[in-house]
Amino acid sequence: MNKKQFSEHIGNIDDRLIEQAGKIQYYAQRYHKERTRRFTVAAAVFILMAFSFSAGALVFARETVIKVPVKQETVTLGEIGLTLVLPDTWKGKYAIEKKENNYIFYNKKTRESANGYEGILFYIVCYDGAMTPEQLIEKGYDAVPYQYLFSTSNKTYVLCNITDVQWDPDNQEQAALHEQMGIEIGKIKFIVDNAFTD
Repeated sequence: MNKKQFSEHIGNIDDRLIEQAGKIQYYAQRYHKERTRRFTVAAAVFILMAFSFSAGALVFARETVIKVPVKQETVTLGEIGLTLVLPDTWKGKYAIEKKENNYIFYNKKTRESANGYEGILFYIVCYDGAMTPEQLIEKGYDAVPYQYLFSTSNKTYVLCNITDVQWDPDNQEQAALHEQMGIEIGKIKFIVDNAFTD
């Protein structure tokens, strides 16, 4: 039944009332569309949440093992702004002695024994003046095996290795310990702190 048939059937009714009656079906359609749209949005949000949760579960399902580093054995030579990271096996086995501007690292057990051997492992020498590795060789400072460390504006620092016997050759335990520490000198890491401020 259309508007005209409806108005004839009912009788004397204002056209405005007829128009409003015709719009009632549009309200129902609009409500139905709005409800469908809300349901679709809710379903889309639910699907996105499900996918994000499952993706997160896949990503974080792997066991993460965090290795906490063991506190390393370090020595800081504050006067020259140098930190040495020593092998962990050296803990309690070495000592440092400062003579003038040089730092002598030695095997504590050998030094403390009464057999007269010093147990020197290596020493860090401080030369006056800034020099490159090539200038060290030109000046004849390469008489012993060494490792160039760094140079500041007025000093040059070098790690010198020991070439003579520093332990009692008759003491096998002392010899083995000194040899092990001597091999591990190559594992020492050097960190320059504030060396370039002078």
